[in-house]
Amino acid sequence: MLRLLFLVLAISLTGCFVKPPSQEAQRAEPSFERQLLDVSSAATDSIHVTSSAVPLQQLQHLTEATDLRELRLDQTPVTDAEAEVIASIPSLKVVNLPNSELTDEGIAKIASLPQLELLRVGSPHLTDAGIAKVSQSPTILYLHLLDSPITDAAVDSIAAMEKLESFYADGTKLTDDGMSKLVKAKPNLHIHFNDLHPVGSHAGHSHDHGHDHDHSHDHSHDDHDHKH
Repeated sequence: MLRLLFLVLAISLTGCFVKPPSQEAQRAEPSFERQLLDVSSAATDSIHVTSSAVPLQQLQHLTEATDLRELRLDQTPVTDAEAEVIASIPSLKVVNLPNSELTDEGIAKIASLPQLELLRVGSPHLTDAGIAKVSQSPTILYLHLLDSPITDAAVDSIAAMEKLESFYADGTKLTDDGMSKLVKAKPNLHIHFNDLHPVGSHAGHSHDHGHDHDHSHDHSHDDHDHKH
């Protein structure tokens, strides 16, 4: 009874009952430096910094992460200079850079990674020529372009990616006509265009690609998570 009275009093004072934050909410995201140390010590093979931007000069230390498999930097404006560092890590399979400042040259460097399977990238500087360079990758399975001025002129390049299984486009200049062309060229390709499956696309493909859970429908940045 006393417990009930206390609860009523608490509600009357606060106006509502506030549920305490979950353990997940209370757990702070490890810093880039902490995660880098964990990779260097083989405690993990991934770096995910989603809630803050990493100072670009710190990214030079990625060369120490020789066994890094996944890199996700949601808020970091990665440039071509950092792309050169990222491209020097041959173990990378998942690269998720939704708010980058990459140009065609920088994205070409990252796409040249020998084991790259998932690339999720956004940049106002990317062009169709950059996607043509990405399409030369023989390993990319999942490609997600967002908030980039990519047009229908890139469709032929995307269609030429023989191993591509899943393609996401959000906030680009691609059109319904371009997506229809891609569907015809690659009828088995899983396509998400501005959060919709184009008519005729292979919509039954699993959204869980087993690498980066953000690739799903989390476009704050991903993700890719590749488990997006």
